[in-house]
Formats: sequence, structure tokens, C-alpha cells
Amino acid sequence: MSNYHTFADECHAAAPTGSEVLGEIIGALRHATVAAVLPLRQALERRATAERVRGLPPHLLADFGYERDWDGSVHPLPGDDA
Repeated sequence: MSNYHTFADECHAAAPTGSEVLGEIIGALRHATVAAVLPLRQALERRATAERVRGLPPHLLADFGYERDWDGSVHPLPGDDA
């Protein structure tokens, strides 16, 4: 056996199967969808949290990182990533 045949046999990579390609495509689509929907999901979670703490007194709002505005609406404290 020559050196060419020895190295040629080691260099052949198996071609990906159809199911592997399909799995990679689905994974890429899922990743793109999650990345696109994440800001909306975070905004909805912030809104739901603000609704839950809306009835709390001001000192408890401050404990949770929120403040009540002059019109009664509840907002995260400035500089907080809530």
C-alpha cells in the first residue's frame, strides 16, 4: 500500500445525512425565533411584574425596585435593570 492510499483513506469525511442537515436547519430557525421573541417576552414579564406590585405601598415598591409616579403608575427605579 502506498502513502497516498493511506492518507486518502483517512481524509474522506462522511457526508451529513438528511436528518442531520434538517436538524441543523431546525436548530438555526429555533435560535433565530428565540432571539426575535426574547425582547417581547421580557417586556411582557416586566409589565406583569408591574401589575402585581401596583397595589403595594411605596416603601414596599422601593424594596422591590419600583417607584410610583405622580399619576399612580408603577415604574422601575432609575438605574435598575428590573
